[in-house]
Amino acid sequence: MKSFNTREISHRTCHIIRDERRSRDLTQIEMAQELGISQSALSKIENLAMMPTLLPWLKFCSTFGLPANLPLDEKLYKGWMKELEKKSSKPIRNKGTKTYLNS
Repeated sequence: MKSFNTREISHRTCHIIRDERRSRDLTQIEMAQELGISQSALSKIENLAMMPTLLPWLKFCSTFGLPANLPLDEKLYKGWMKELEKKSSKPIRNKGTKTYLNS
């Protein structure tokens, strides 16, 4: 069985949420309302100070049509990064395990 780097998975999860929000031109308030969490909680998630709980993560995946195992599957994750870059027409910088949309 493959072992997972939990820190990397945590970072990916938070960055997926942030980068999807940005690529869709949503404010933190709009995204937080969609997920049923506070803007403050979303800010903490996006800044790696807190992990999303299961229900907001599943709602996020369902709402935006993403697989729930996206942060766990290297191939899926790399494909998502390429698709996000195409959608946003902004290059993505990859710093270690982090994904950033250039602002």
